Amino acid sequence: MKKILVSLSMAMVVATVGVSAKTVATVNGMVITSTEVEGALDKLTKGQKSWSDLSAKDKEQLITMMAPAKLVAASAKKGLSTKEKEAAVAGFWMQKQIMATTISEEEMKKAYESMKKRIKEAKSTQKVPAFEVVKNSIKMQLAQEKVVGRLMKSVVIKLK
Repeated sequence: MKKILVSLSMAMVVATVGVSAKTVATVNGMVITSTEVEGALDKLTKGQKSWSDLSAKDKEQLITMMAPAKLVAASAKKGLSTKEKEAAVAGFWMQKQIMATTISEEEMKKAYESMKKRIKEAKSTQKVPAFEVVKNSIKMQLAQEKVVGRLMKSVVIKLK
């Protein structure tokens, strides 16, 4: 159990809190609910353990692992300007959309061939890396283009 709890990262911490969620601990006065700990345990143990299964020592260890994310979230709320918060949320949303966008192998190869053609037409001395080397970069670029394309599809721009 110890090894599993140690692998809990700060990124797993903030779960959606239900209205009926019971407070199981506090960190500097910030509430950690049963919903949050059950969510973390579900991810950590793949549904094999619940809060009630843990010993007092394991419960304390889990809360200790969850505490940094609570502290970071609270510090971010206080320490970031409104613009910085908006930029962070926009960046997170964009990352989430990119990760959820499907790009086929065929789309990536087509983009790769297009890139090779542009480099050749430009008579560049730049060596074209192998497809496998740039595959992930191409995938991310195509996903970003798809997300932006979906956003721009229904945009209404009015100049005044």
